[in-house]
Amino acid sequence: DIARKNRIDNIANDFVYTLADGSAAHMHDIDADYLLIMISNPGCPSCKQLIAELSASPLINELIDCGSMKIMSIYPDGDIDAWRAHIADMPTSWINGYDADMHISRKHLYDLRAIPALYLLDKEKRVLIKDGTNVAHVEYIISQ
Repeated sequence: DIARKNRIDNIANDFVYTLADGSAAHMHDIDADYLLIMISNPGCPSCKQLIAELSASPLINELIDCGSMKIMSIYPDGDIDAWRAHIADMPTSWINGYDADMHISRKHLYDLRAIPALYLLDKEKRVLIKDGTNVAHVEYIISQ
């Protein structure tokens, strides 16, 4: 069932995310030509590596700077104290949120077997990359 969710060329499942200040919004309301969602856990070594790779990408940084791309790091689990302890690990230009109601995991909205996981969405929230971790592939898809 989970493999059939968020398929390439389909609209990604929406979810509500909460920011550090307590405000909440729907992922589908984020306005950008590209939205890169990184599902991550606080302190995860692979997540730190992926953050570093994304932060080092000239193409991704250029798109963020001009407003064409937004990156969201979303924490799908319930240990909000751990998430808060690692807020400083995230670039300030990113949307850094958590799933307060844990709908992503409880309703199996996204495949969480391997974290981190990247989902690249277009302006209409259609999935371009599902469950990826390769920054070069993200750059390739964006540049096409």
